[in-house]
Order: sequence, then C-alpha cells, then structure tokens
Amino acid sequence: MRSFATFMSLLTICWGLHEDRLTLANNRFATSLLHGLPTSTETNIFFSPYSISVALGMAFAGARGETREDLFQGFGYARSDIDDDVVLEAYASHRTRLRSLRSNSTLDEAIGAAIHERISLLSSFENVLNNSFGADLLKVDFINGGQAAVDVINGWVHGKTRGKINLLFGEPLETITQLVLLNAVYFKGTWDMVFDQRLTTKKPFMNACSTPTEVDTMRGEVYVRHKSFPLLGVDIAEIPYRGMDYSMTILLPTRIDGAEALKRNITEHLLQDLLKQLVEQQVTVYLPKFKLETEYLLKDHLKKLGINRIFGSGADFSGITHDANLVVSDVVHKTVLEVHEAGTEAAGATGVIIVAESLVESVEFRVDHPFIFFIRNTQTKDILFVGQVNHL
Repeated sequence: MRSFATFMSLLTICWGLHEDRLTLANNRFATSLLHGLPTSTETNIFFSPYSISVALGMAFAGARGETREDLFQGFGYARSDIDDDVVLEAYASHRTRLRSLRSNSTLDEAIGAAIHERISLLSSFENVLNNSFGADLLKVDFINGGQAAVDVINGWVHGKTRGKINLLFGEPLETITQLVLLNAVYFKGTWDMVFDQRLTTKKPFMNACSTPTEVDTMRGEVYVRHKSFPLLGVDIAEIPYRGMDYSMTILLPTRIDGAEALKRNITEHLLQDLLKQLVEQQVTVYLPKFKLETEYLLKDHLKKLGINRIFGSGADFSGITHDANLVVSDVVHKTVLEVHEAGTEAAGATGVIIVAESLVESVEFRVDHPFIFFIRNTQTKDILFVGQVNHL
C-alpha cells in the first residue's frame, strides 16, 4: 500500500512538472507573439495566448510527421523540455487544474470543433477531442448551409463568452471547409481593493502619437506588488483581483514613448525574473478606464514564429481523417476587454479553419501614457491575456 501511495505521489509530481513546462511554453509563445503583432501609434494590442495555444493544441493532436514537428518546435514545447507524447496529457491535466482551483474570479473556458457533416473523424482523434480537451462536437454543413454553419459557430462563441463576442466569423466560410477548431475564454475579476467611483475624474492620457486625450481615470490607495527598475526603464505594478489568484500586471515605461522598446525586450524569462522582485506596498494608483476590442488573422504572424507547414500544401493532418487532405487556411482570433472601477471583464475566442487542400511608504503609479499589461493566474503562472495600450 505504501508503494502504491509513493507511486501516486511521484506520478502527481511528474504531471505537475509537465503542466509547469506547458505553461512555460505557452507563456513564451505569448511574449513571442506580442513581439510580432503589428501596432501603430493609434492602435492597441490585445490577445489571449492561452486561447490560441489550446485551439492549435487540437491541431497538434491531429498532425503527423514534419507538420507535427513544426508545431512542436514553433510552440516551444521542445525548448520547454516537454516530450511529444505527453503534450496532450499535459493539456488535459492542466485544464482540470485550472477548473478545480477555488477562486473569487470567474474563468470559463470552452473548447469545440465544428465538423462538416460529410467528414468522418478518426476515432483516435475524436477520443482526443473528448478526453484531452473536453470539446463540444458541432455537426454542420459548410457546403449547402454555409450561413447556418457560421450561425452555429457564432452562437456557440456568443454563449461561451457570455455575450462578449457576438461574431467570430462575419460571413460564411469557404465550401471546402472541413473543420473549425474552437476555443473560447471568459474572465471576470473584481479588484481586491475596488476603486471608488467618486474619485474617478478626467485626466490626460498621453497617447503614443504624443497627443493627449482626456480619459476617465480611476484613483485609489491600493496594496499591490510593485517595484521600479530604473536600468530597464520600467515601473511594474501587479494589481490583484479578489482572492489574489489572478492579477493585472502593468509594465509602465519610464519614458512616455517607451512602450515599443519595452515590448521588444520582454521575454518570458525576463518577465518572471522581474515579477519575483516585486514587493507588496501601498501605492496610489491612477488607472484609466478603458475598453479594447481586437481581431486578428494570425496566419502570417504564426509563420514568423516558425509555424509554417500547417498552412502549406504538404501539411499532414492524417491523424484527423482519411477522407481528405487537410490544410489550415487561417487562424481567426477575437478579444474584448473592459477595465473599470469594480474590476475587469475579458473574453477571447479562436477559430482554426481547416480546409480540404486546393512597501508602507505610499508610492504613486500613474498610468498616463502607453503601457503593456498581462492578465495572469498567479498560482499556475498562466498568461491568459496580453495587451499594449497606445491610444485611448
């Protein structure tokens, strides 16, 4: 009996290690994609690396040969010392862990697959969708019922994001579409110390284009984890949500025009190193209220990260079906965010379109110019959402 208990303990530790390495890989992907997404002085960035990773994790499950290796390398599984044969199990156990954590914040995640009614999935792939990802399987007709198919997908996304994302797809998909792999994430967190609405006033926010805008700015005496890094030119505050298991981490450049340079230098390793040095103290926080809504077609950006073969004519998804040669046509990603006195509400949805081939001292933290932020789970270390605000 003791041997069995010891074995189970070792097994739990082992799977925990795989989960941590998966988080490391996904967080590296987050900072890499942040570097690559286009931005300008009048546009902002906001995306959910977690949502994208999970959706493409299903594609990884069905990929074979060089296509699978391409995804394995592109998502940094190799660099994070995850073995190919444990990636899917790590996803399954990690999702279970996230759902089982008791929290005062809401984190809903849903996974789905919209499948053309005339295609037969391999039982092995269907088992992975069910067991590793807990996916909802939606049967649709992309050929004769294109609009109806999109309505089913959009309805699913709308429900899973609690109405925050209405349309993942604005029009019917190509009639050669065989499968759409879906992920939806919804987050709602209440600040651990709620901002008093009576203290919210109009204050200038210096946009990246050097034009100030008067925006509603919240003010509060907040206990946060905080530190300034003069040599790096950044001031960091981690503002917790109630329960302390989720936070918004804001990286505020010392220079008003420093967000782009800061973004280029951020790596997952540097971020974790800086976060370890933060010290809890009372800070006078000035934070603008803001809303973001973004949409991306990620094909070209994923290619820049080395994920190429899934989009090419030689793609091998023979682990999904034998009915057709499959290739990913694009990856659609939409997000919304609202930050206000009570807290934060955010949602993200991803669709992978697969087609047939043809301290006590009070410190001031004034967020009044472009900044970078992360919404993350402070227990699992998962980066759920990433953003860069240049213009309000």
